[in-house]
Amino acid sequence: MNRWRFTGATGALAFAVLLYGVANGDVGEPPQEAATPVKVLTAYAAAETPIFPGRVEAGDSAMLAFRVAGQLLELKVRMGDRVEKGALLAELDPTDYRLNFEARQAEFDLARLEAERASTLYLQKLISDDQYDTAQTILATNRARLEQAREQLSFCQLTAPFGGAIAFTYAMPSEIVGPQQPIVNLQDTSTLEIHFNLPPRYQPLLESGNRAVFTVMFELMPGNYLEALYKEESMQPDPDTNSYPVSLLVDAPDNFSARPGMPVSVRIHHPSLLDADWILPGEALFDRAGDRGHVWRIDPATMAVHKVAVEIGAGGALRAGLKPGDEVVAAGVDRLREGQRVRPWVREGGL
Repeated sequence: MNRWRFTGATGALAFAVLLYGVANGDVGEPPQEAATPVKVLTAYAAAETPIFPGRVEAGDSAMLAFRVAGQLLELKVRMGDRVEKGALLAELDPTDYRLNFEARQAEFDLARLEAERASTLYLQKLISDDQYDTAQTILATNRARLEQAREQLSFCQLTAPFGGAIAFTYAMPSEIVGPQQPIVNLQDTSTLEIHFNLPPRYQPLLESGNRAVFTVMFELMPGNYLEALYKEESMQPDPDTNSYPVSLLVDAPDNFSARPGMPVSVRIHHPSLLDADWILPGEALFDRAGDRGHVWRIDPATMAVHKVAVEIGAGGALRAGLKPGDEVVAAGVDRLREGQRVRPWVREGGL
């Protein structure tokens, strides 16, 4: 008797302590279940936005050279330098061209005096028409030679025709360079050109009536897609891949220094691609019976899975049950339950 009375009293005391703890907030909530990592698949994503590998090219590139020969006096830039339009890039020793200009200036001044004297004498009818014409011809010839000497002197300076970055330099100071010999390679990186190959099945999507839209992602900026403008395509397919080379234009990102040669991923968007069959992997299905089955659809707000019935056609083509953008569990469906929280599974290293 006493033992049972003691036990009952102890239980009552424990219950009272529990009530006191709840009233004072001392009893915490049970720990939340950790989210289960799963492989996630987005409905229609593959059909809606095919992805193609591409590469970056400079929007405008120029091999800059002097138009005259001479000794390179100074190279004012190095590889990787950014320059503005009109900036001085390199300079030849102008001594010979300056002396030539001064000589032509003296010849022109003398010819001008002779022409003015001839004009005065001609008006007084003291010289013939031939003498007057000869003086005017000599003046015109010396004027042309002076302009040529002035231009040659100006050609001793190499300036940037547009703003950009110095991709490469080909000469060193004190080196003797010839006319049209490359000195620097200037690339405009404010607008980038994207080159990629488009398979023939997508070539009709480039027709001007309802042309596809493109986005580009730099591999060093994962998840950040930039809008790209269609520039041109080749009408001759690449003999190695039987695909058509296409060029796009994209503004260089502000927070990223994109360089020619960098790899990119190109996505193509077009309404007609939504009509293509989307194949649902067999690993994503459970409780399948004939052309019907179920998948785990992920609620993006809570990351909880919910059982959804789907209709499957030949080859696993989805006929009903999901809409574009729905996320479903792609594998390991048998170990999940209704309302279970999940998170996207990422391989080690983020790959």
